[in-house]
Amino acid sequence: MQVLAEFLGFTSLASSLWNTISYLAFIAIITGVFWERCRNWLITMGAIVLAIYAAIFLQNTLLTTLQIVIAISGILQLCRVSRSSAMLTMIGCTIVAYLFLIFENAIVDDWSFVGSFGLLGIALGLTILPKRDGFLVMAAGGLLLIGYSFVIGAWVFFFLNIFFFIANLYTWHAS
Repeated sequence: MQVLAEFLGFTSLASSLWNTISYLAFIAIITGVFWERCRNWLITMGAIVLAIYAAIFLQNTLLTTLQIVIAISGILQLCRVSRSSAMLTMIGCTIVAYLFLIFENAIVDDWSFVGSFGLLGIALGLTILPKRDGFLVMAAGGLLLIGYSFVIGAWVFFFLNIFFFIANLYTWHAS
């Protein structure tokens, strides 16, 4: 049991607190995929929490930046911004995010590039929702993040994206 706890990141009081909060955000996001009425709220709040977790605890610029892009996408949905305005905003945010990531040397290898496209897929999928294709785009983003998270050992993001991938495929198929 101790080996599993350590593997999941529960190695100290601080890591246990941060990981508990991030796993709760993970549960909120997965719940949001299935619960249409609260989908945007749960996914957006989960993304904000995971952005804070990635920034402060993981200190991972790529995950932080792109979780912020996902949160912005969710906020646009919550504010019921028109699809065309949301897409233009997301294109602008994406350009700024990639310029920032390049300037900060956060995209340093093939896996970080793959990870960046994974989070981008999720952000764009949120913008496409409630259309059925949004779930497929988010599933593809989750699949890319499984590989990136595994390589960097970000287990919260690894497990989140396994479940996120499955949940989005299921919701896409069921809709």
